[in-house]
Amino acid sequence: MRVPYIARWTREEDISPAVGGVDGVLRYTEPIADAACRRQGVLWRRIARAPGGGEPIFQALHPVRQRTAMWNQWCQVCAQPVADEAATMGGALYLGGTDAESGTQGPMAEGERTENPPLHIACAWESVSYCRHLLKGYTAARVARPHQWGVAGILHAPARGGVVPVGRMEATYGSVRLGWMLAERAIVQLAGVRAVDLVAEAERAGLLAAGNRR
Repeated sequence: MRVPYIARWTREEDISPAVGGVDGVLRYTEPIADAACRRQGVLWRRIARAPGGGEPIFQALHPVRQRTAMWNQWCQVCAQPVADEAATMGGALYLGGTDAESGTQGPMAEGERTENPPLHIACAWESVSYCRHLLKGYTAARVARPHQWGVAGILHAPARGGVVPVGRMEATYGSVRLGWMLAERAIVQLAGVRAVDLVAEAERAGLLAAGNRR
């Protein structure tokens, strides 16, 4: 299996500076890093960029590449736009796990939120064939209108002499807590959701090898 574009590698270390509260928001104590890691008013965790360095960590996502794929509607595996396929297939293709770890037990629903960028059908079929997480089960849907919703990360709170981490949470754009987040993932909300049979789509695309009908 190809290493997905959004996956993190072992040489991509966390290089985030210390954080503090300034003017009612979370900031890095290094001004240059703070400016470089702020997007749409949100501070993002700073991870070194060294794709291909060391070994892939499939269960960990690189914040910048995940955000880039999500915001630009790039395939999370090959990093190419999904717009053309989405236009001909009635929406961008999204996958979700259906095991206990993912917390998802049924098909994707209207208004559901996800941290997983879209995929091309060929990349999706490769993923469900080899990804350890998706081998336990998956759900697939075509989504007509994915909307930027917010971020997931570590919420911080002011404390005497600095700030303290509160815990891992989600925050929507426009919320008060957004300014105190150290973001790690971009989240979209799904609208125009249509559940699909991935096996049938793969078969129509000529991707289904004999006897391979996951």
